[in-house]
Amino acid sequence: MGRRFTGLLAASLFPAVTLVAAACTSSGGSPSGTSTASSATQSTAPPASATAPASAALTPQQVMPLLLECLAEHNVPIWDKAQGNVSVASLGKTEGWYENGHVVANNALYSDADALEGFYPISSDFKPEQTIATWVDNAASGGTWPKVCAPLPSAS
Repeated sequence: MGRRFTGLLAASLFPAVTLVAAACTSSGGSPSGTSTASSATQSTAPPASATAPASAALTPQQVMPLLLECLAEHNVPIWDKAQGNVSVASLGKTEGWYENGHVVANNALYSDADALEGFYPISSDFKPEQTIATWVDNAASGGTWPKVCAPLPSAS
């Protein structure tokens, strides 16, 4: 059951961008204290026990940029059978959703989401081995979230 993110693009883009912008400001934001809706999350290294999901469920469209940001921050390659190991940052730069060292929750990201959902993060921090779509779906439903990633913000 592959979840298709692009079908919900129009309904989910604004809340996702708003959540990402809120996550940026709640985690300290940029050094200048400014944040825009097109800026990506900027998180600090989480404590080792940062595994608990948020109390209020997020949508998969809200979780996707947060997971990709974590992968990029920790230089975790993603893998699929056709392309092998790929850097999230280099793929995002090519596709137009990674700018200035951060994932940007924009139309390019959600247009590319279907292609990304079959990739596997390759790192001991991402056990059990699951696709990006599975990590996103699990986090959105209040399930597992990688320990290495910052705690998920709440949807409220």
